[in-house]
Amino acid sequence: MIILPACLGSIARSKVPMKSSFDTTSSSFVHGRQTYDPPPSPQQQRAIIALTVTGLATLSLWLTFSHHELVDFFYPPERTIRFNLDINSAPPTELSLLPGIGPAMAARIIKTREQRGPFKSVDEITHVPGIGKITLHDIRPFIRTIPDHLTEK
Repeated sequence: MIILPACLGSIARSKVPMKSSFDTTSSSFVHGRQTYDPPPSPQQQRAIIALTVTGLATLSLWLTFSHHELVDFFYPPERTIRFNLDINSAPPTELSLLPGIGPAMAARIIKTREQRGPFKSVDEITHVPGIGKITLHDIRPFIRTIPDHLTEK
């Protein structure tokens, strides 16, 4: 780093060349002194280039061989939530989460459960008015029955 004292006359200052757009040296004016930072040495330049190339190669390899997909935060992938519901103890709000079952059908399931007693198997839900084989097929993966002796009271 070359430091020029501020006390130089106007002649010495006029001999300092103006910085052109092609000049590779950086300069600054600190405490009345003009300072010049020389460009990186050829060894430093090679090290910077090597680190940049290594980083880009590592990133390329990671993106190529990683089995993770990038996530679009604005349009995340849809996920199906799997759950099992005990039809003998589920309230109407949970029953209405089943596919094809709304609040009215959930109320009919509870009414049938209260009239006939707990369902002994999943197939007995067809006794509910409005639930047939097709609806049973749609909701079968999501429902189950738990015997009374296994439930806590």
